[in-house]
Amino acid sequence: MAAHTSYPPMAKAFERITVDGTDLSGFDYYCIVDKLREKRRTDWYRDVLNTLLHLVLRRGGLPATTSGTTGPPKRFTIPRRDLVMSARLTGATFHLRPGDRVLHCLPSEFIAGKMMLVRAFALGLDIHLIDPRGSVLDNLKVEDRFRFTAMVPLQLHRAIQEDRARVERQFEVILLGGGPVSEALMEDIRTLDVQVFQSYGSTETVTHVALRPLNGPAPEEHFTALSECHFARDPRGCLVVYTPHLTTKQHVTNDLVELVDDTHFRWLGRIDNVILSGGKKIFPEQLEAKTAGAIPYPHYFTQVPNPVLGQAVMLVLETDRPQEEVMPEVLEKVMAVLHPHEWPRRVQALRRIARTESGKVIRVQ
Repeated sequence: MAAHTSYPPMAKAFERITVDGTDLSGFDYYCIVDKLREKRRTDWYRDVLNTLLHLVLRRGGLPATTSGTTGPPKRFTIPRRDLVMSARLTGATFHLRPGDRVLHCLPSEFIAGKMMLVRAFALGLDIHLIDPRGSVLDNLKVEDRFRFTAMVPLQLHRAIQEDRARVERQFEVILLGGGPVSEALMEDIRTLDVQVFQSYGSTETVTHVALRPLNGPAPEEHFTALSECHFARDPRGCLVVYTPHLTTKQHVTNDLVELVDDTHFRWLGRIDNVILSGGKKIFPEQLEAKTAGAIPYPHYFTQVPNPVLGQAVMLVLETDRPQEEVMPEVLEKVMAVLHPHEWPRRVQALRRIARTESGKVIRVQ
């Protein structure tokens, strides 16, 4: 993976940044963000400032925290070299060149948002930052154009619903991460005149190490490794990721996969979540991809003990309405999109579903 000849060298990767067409020293930009944070007092400016503090002033690695979906969040520090190498991997993958206009619309509290800032520094990109809350389109000018951005699926879904034509005008490449893509969103993306990719990666792999094209001439069901990254499966059937470009070369995951070869896999779900029902493996994430556009409430699937099946599927809903009111409506919709052996044997309605700080559902079993 060769760096573009115009990218800043490793030793100078975090000295300067271009923001909305203005070239700034890292320190000057830190001071600007600090003043904006004091003036507007919003959390997202605080998180941008904290990232800049480590990249520009402390000049060490970048503290990061795992998502905490399957256990207590783990804190560690990503070396500066790994940050730059990950940024260059993104640059090579999407053919990003210094001066390319990119949008940062993710929280900088988490790795995906932190890496948008890292890429701007390390690749010489021209970055525009907006509040990640609410509508992406509402926070942009109609005339804005972006070569590249990263979003979570909910952001893209909302933008398409608000103004599909505007999304096509304003964006060239959109990278989706942070959760599975629903079948309803897949339908919207299929004919969208924007290149959309789903990423596979984690905090430990410093974001994406594999991509899946969701539209265009060759949409795929499988993820394809980037550059020299490659894969294997451990005895549990879980993915092992090899990252030659990073300090840590091997990462054992809890992701069950169908391995095509050492550079291609199909993601099935988390081993922590799999439901063993009547001799069949049921992956809750795949059920949720089917029901996301059908059930009008936030929800997830998990397992409950069953004397006949061993484990049965349970549906957990987030709603203020009484459970007996929503059951008929929800079950009708579920039975229309799921196979009979996937139908939930139990439904539970909660006022609030437990979530991690990053907004991911904590599945209570």
